[in-house]
Amino acid sequence: MKADLSIAVTGIAGPGGGSKVKPVGLVWIAVGTSKKIITKKYLFNGNRLKIRKETTLESLKLANRIIEET
Repeated sequence: MKADLSIAVTGIAGPGGGSKVKPVGLVWIAVGTSKKIITKKYLFNGNRLKIRKETTLESLKLANRIIEET
C-alpha cells in the first residue's frame, strides 16, 4: 500500500466480552511510520459507543504526535 502512516487498534468495547484480565474498555493503539512506532494502552469508561469514540480520538492524537515528531 505504500502508506506513510498506519494506525492499529485492538480492544474490548463491550458491552460483553470483558474479563478480569481484559476488562471492557481496555484498548491498545499503535501508530507507526517507517521510522517510528508508538504503542499505548488505555482503559476507557462508558458504553460501547463512548469507548469507540475515545479510541478514535486518541488514535488521531497519536497520529498527529508522530507526524509532528517526524
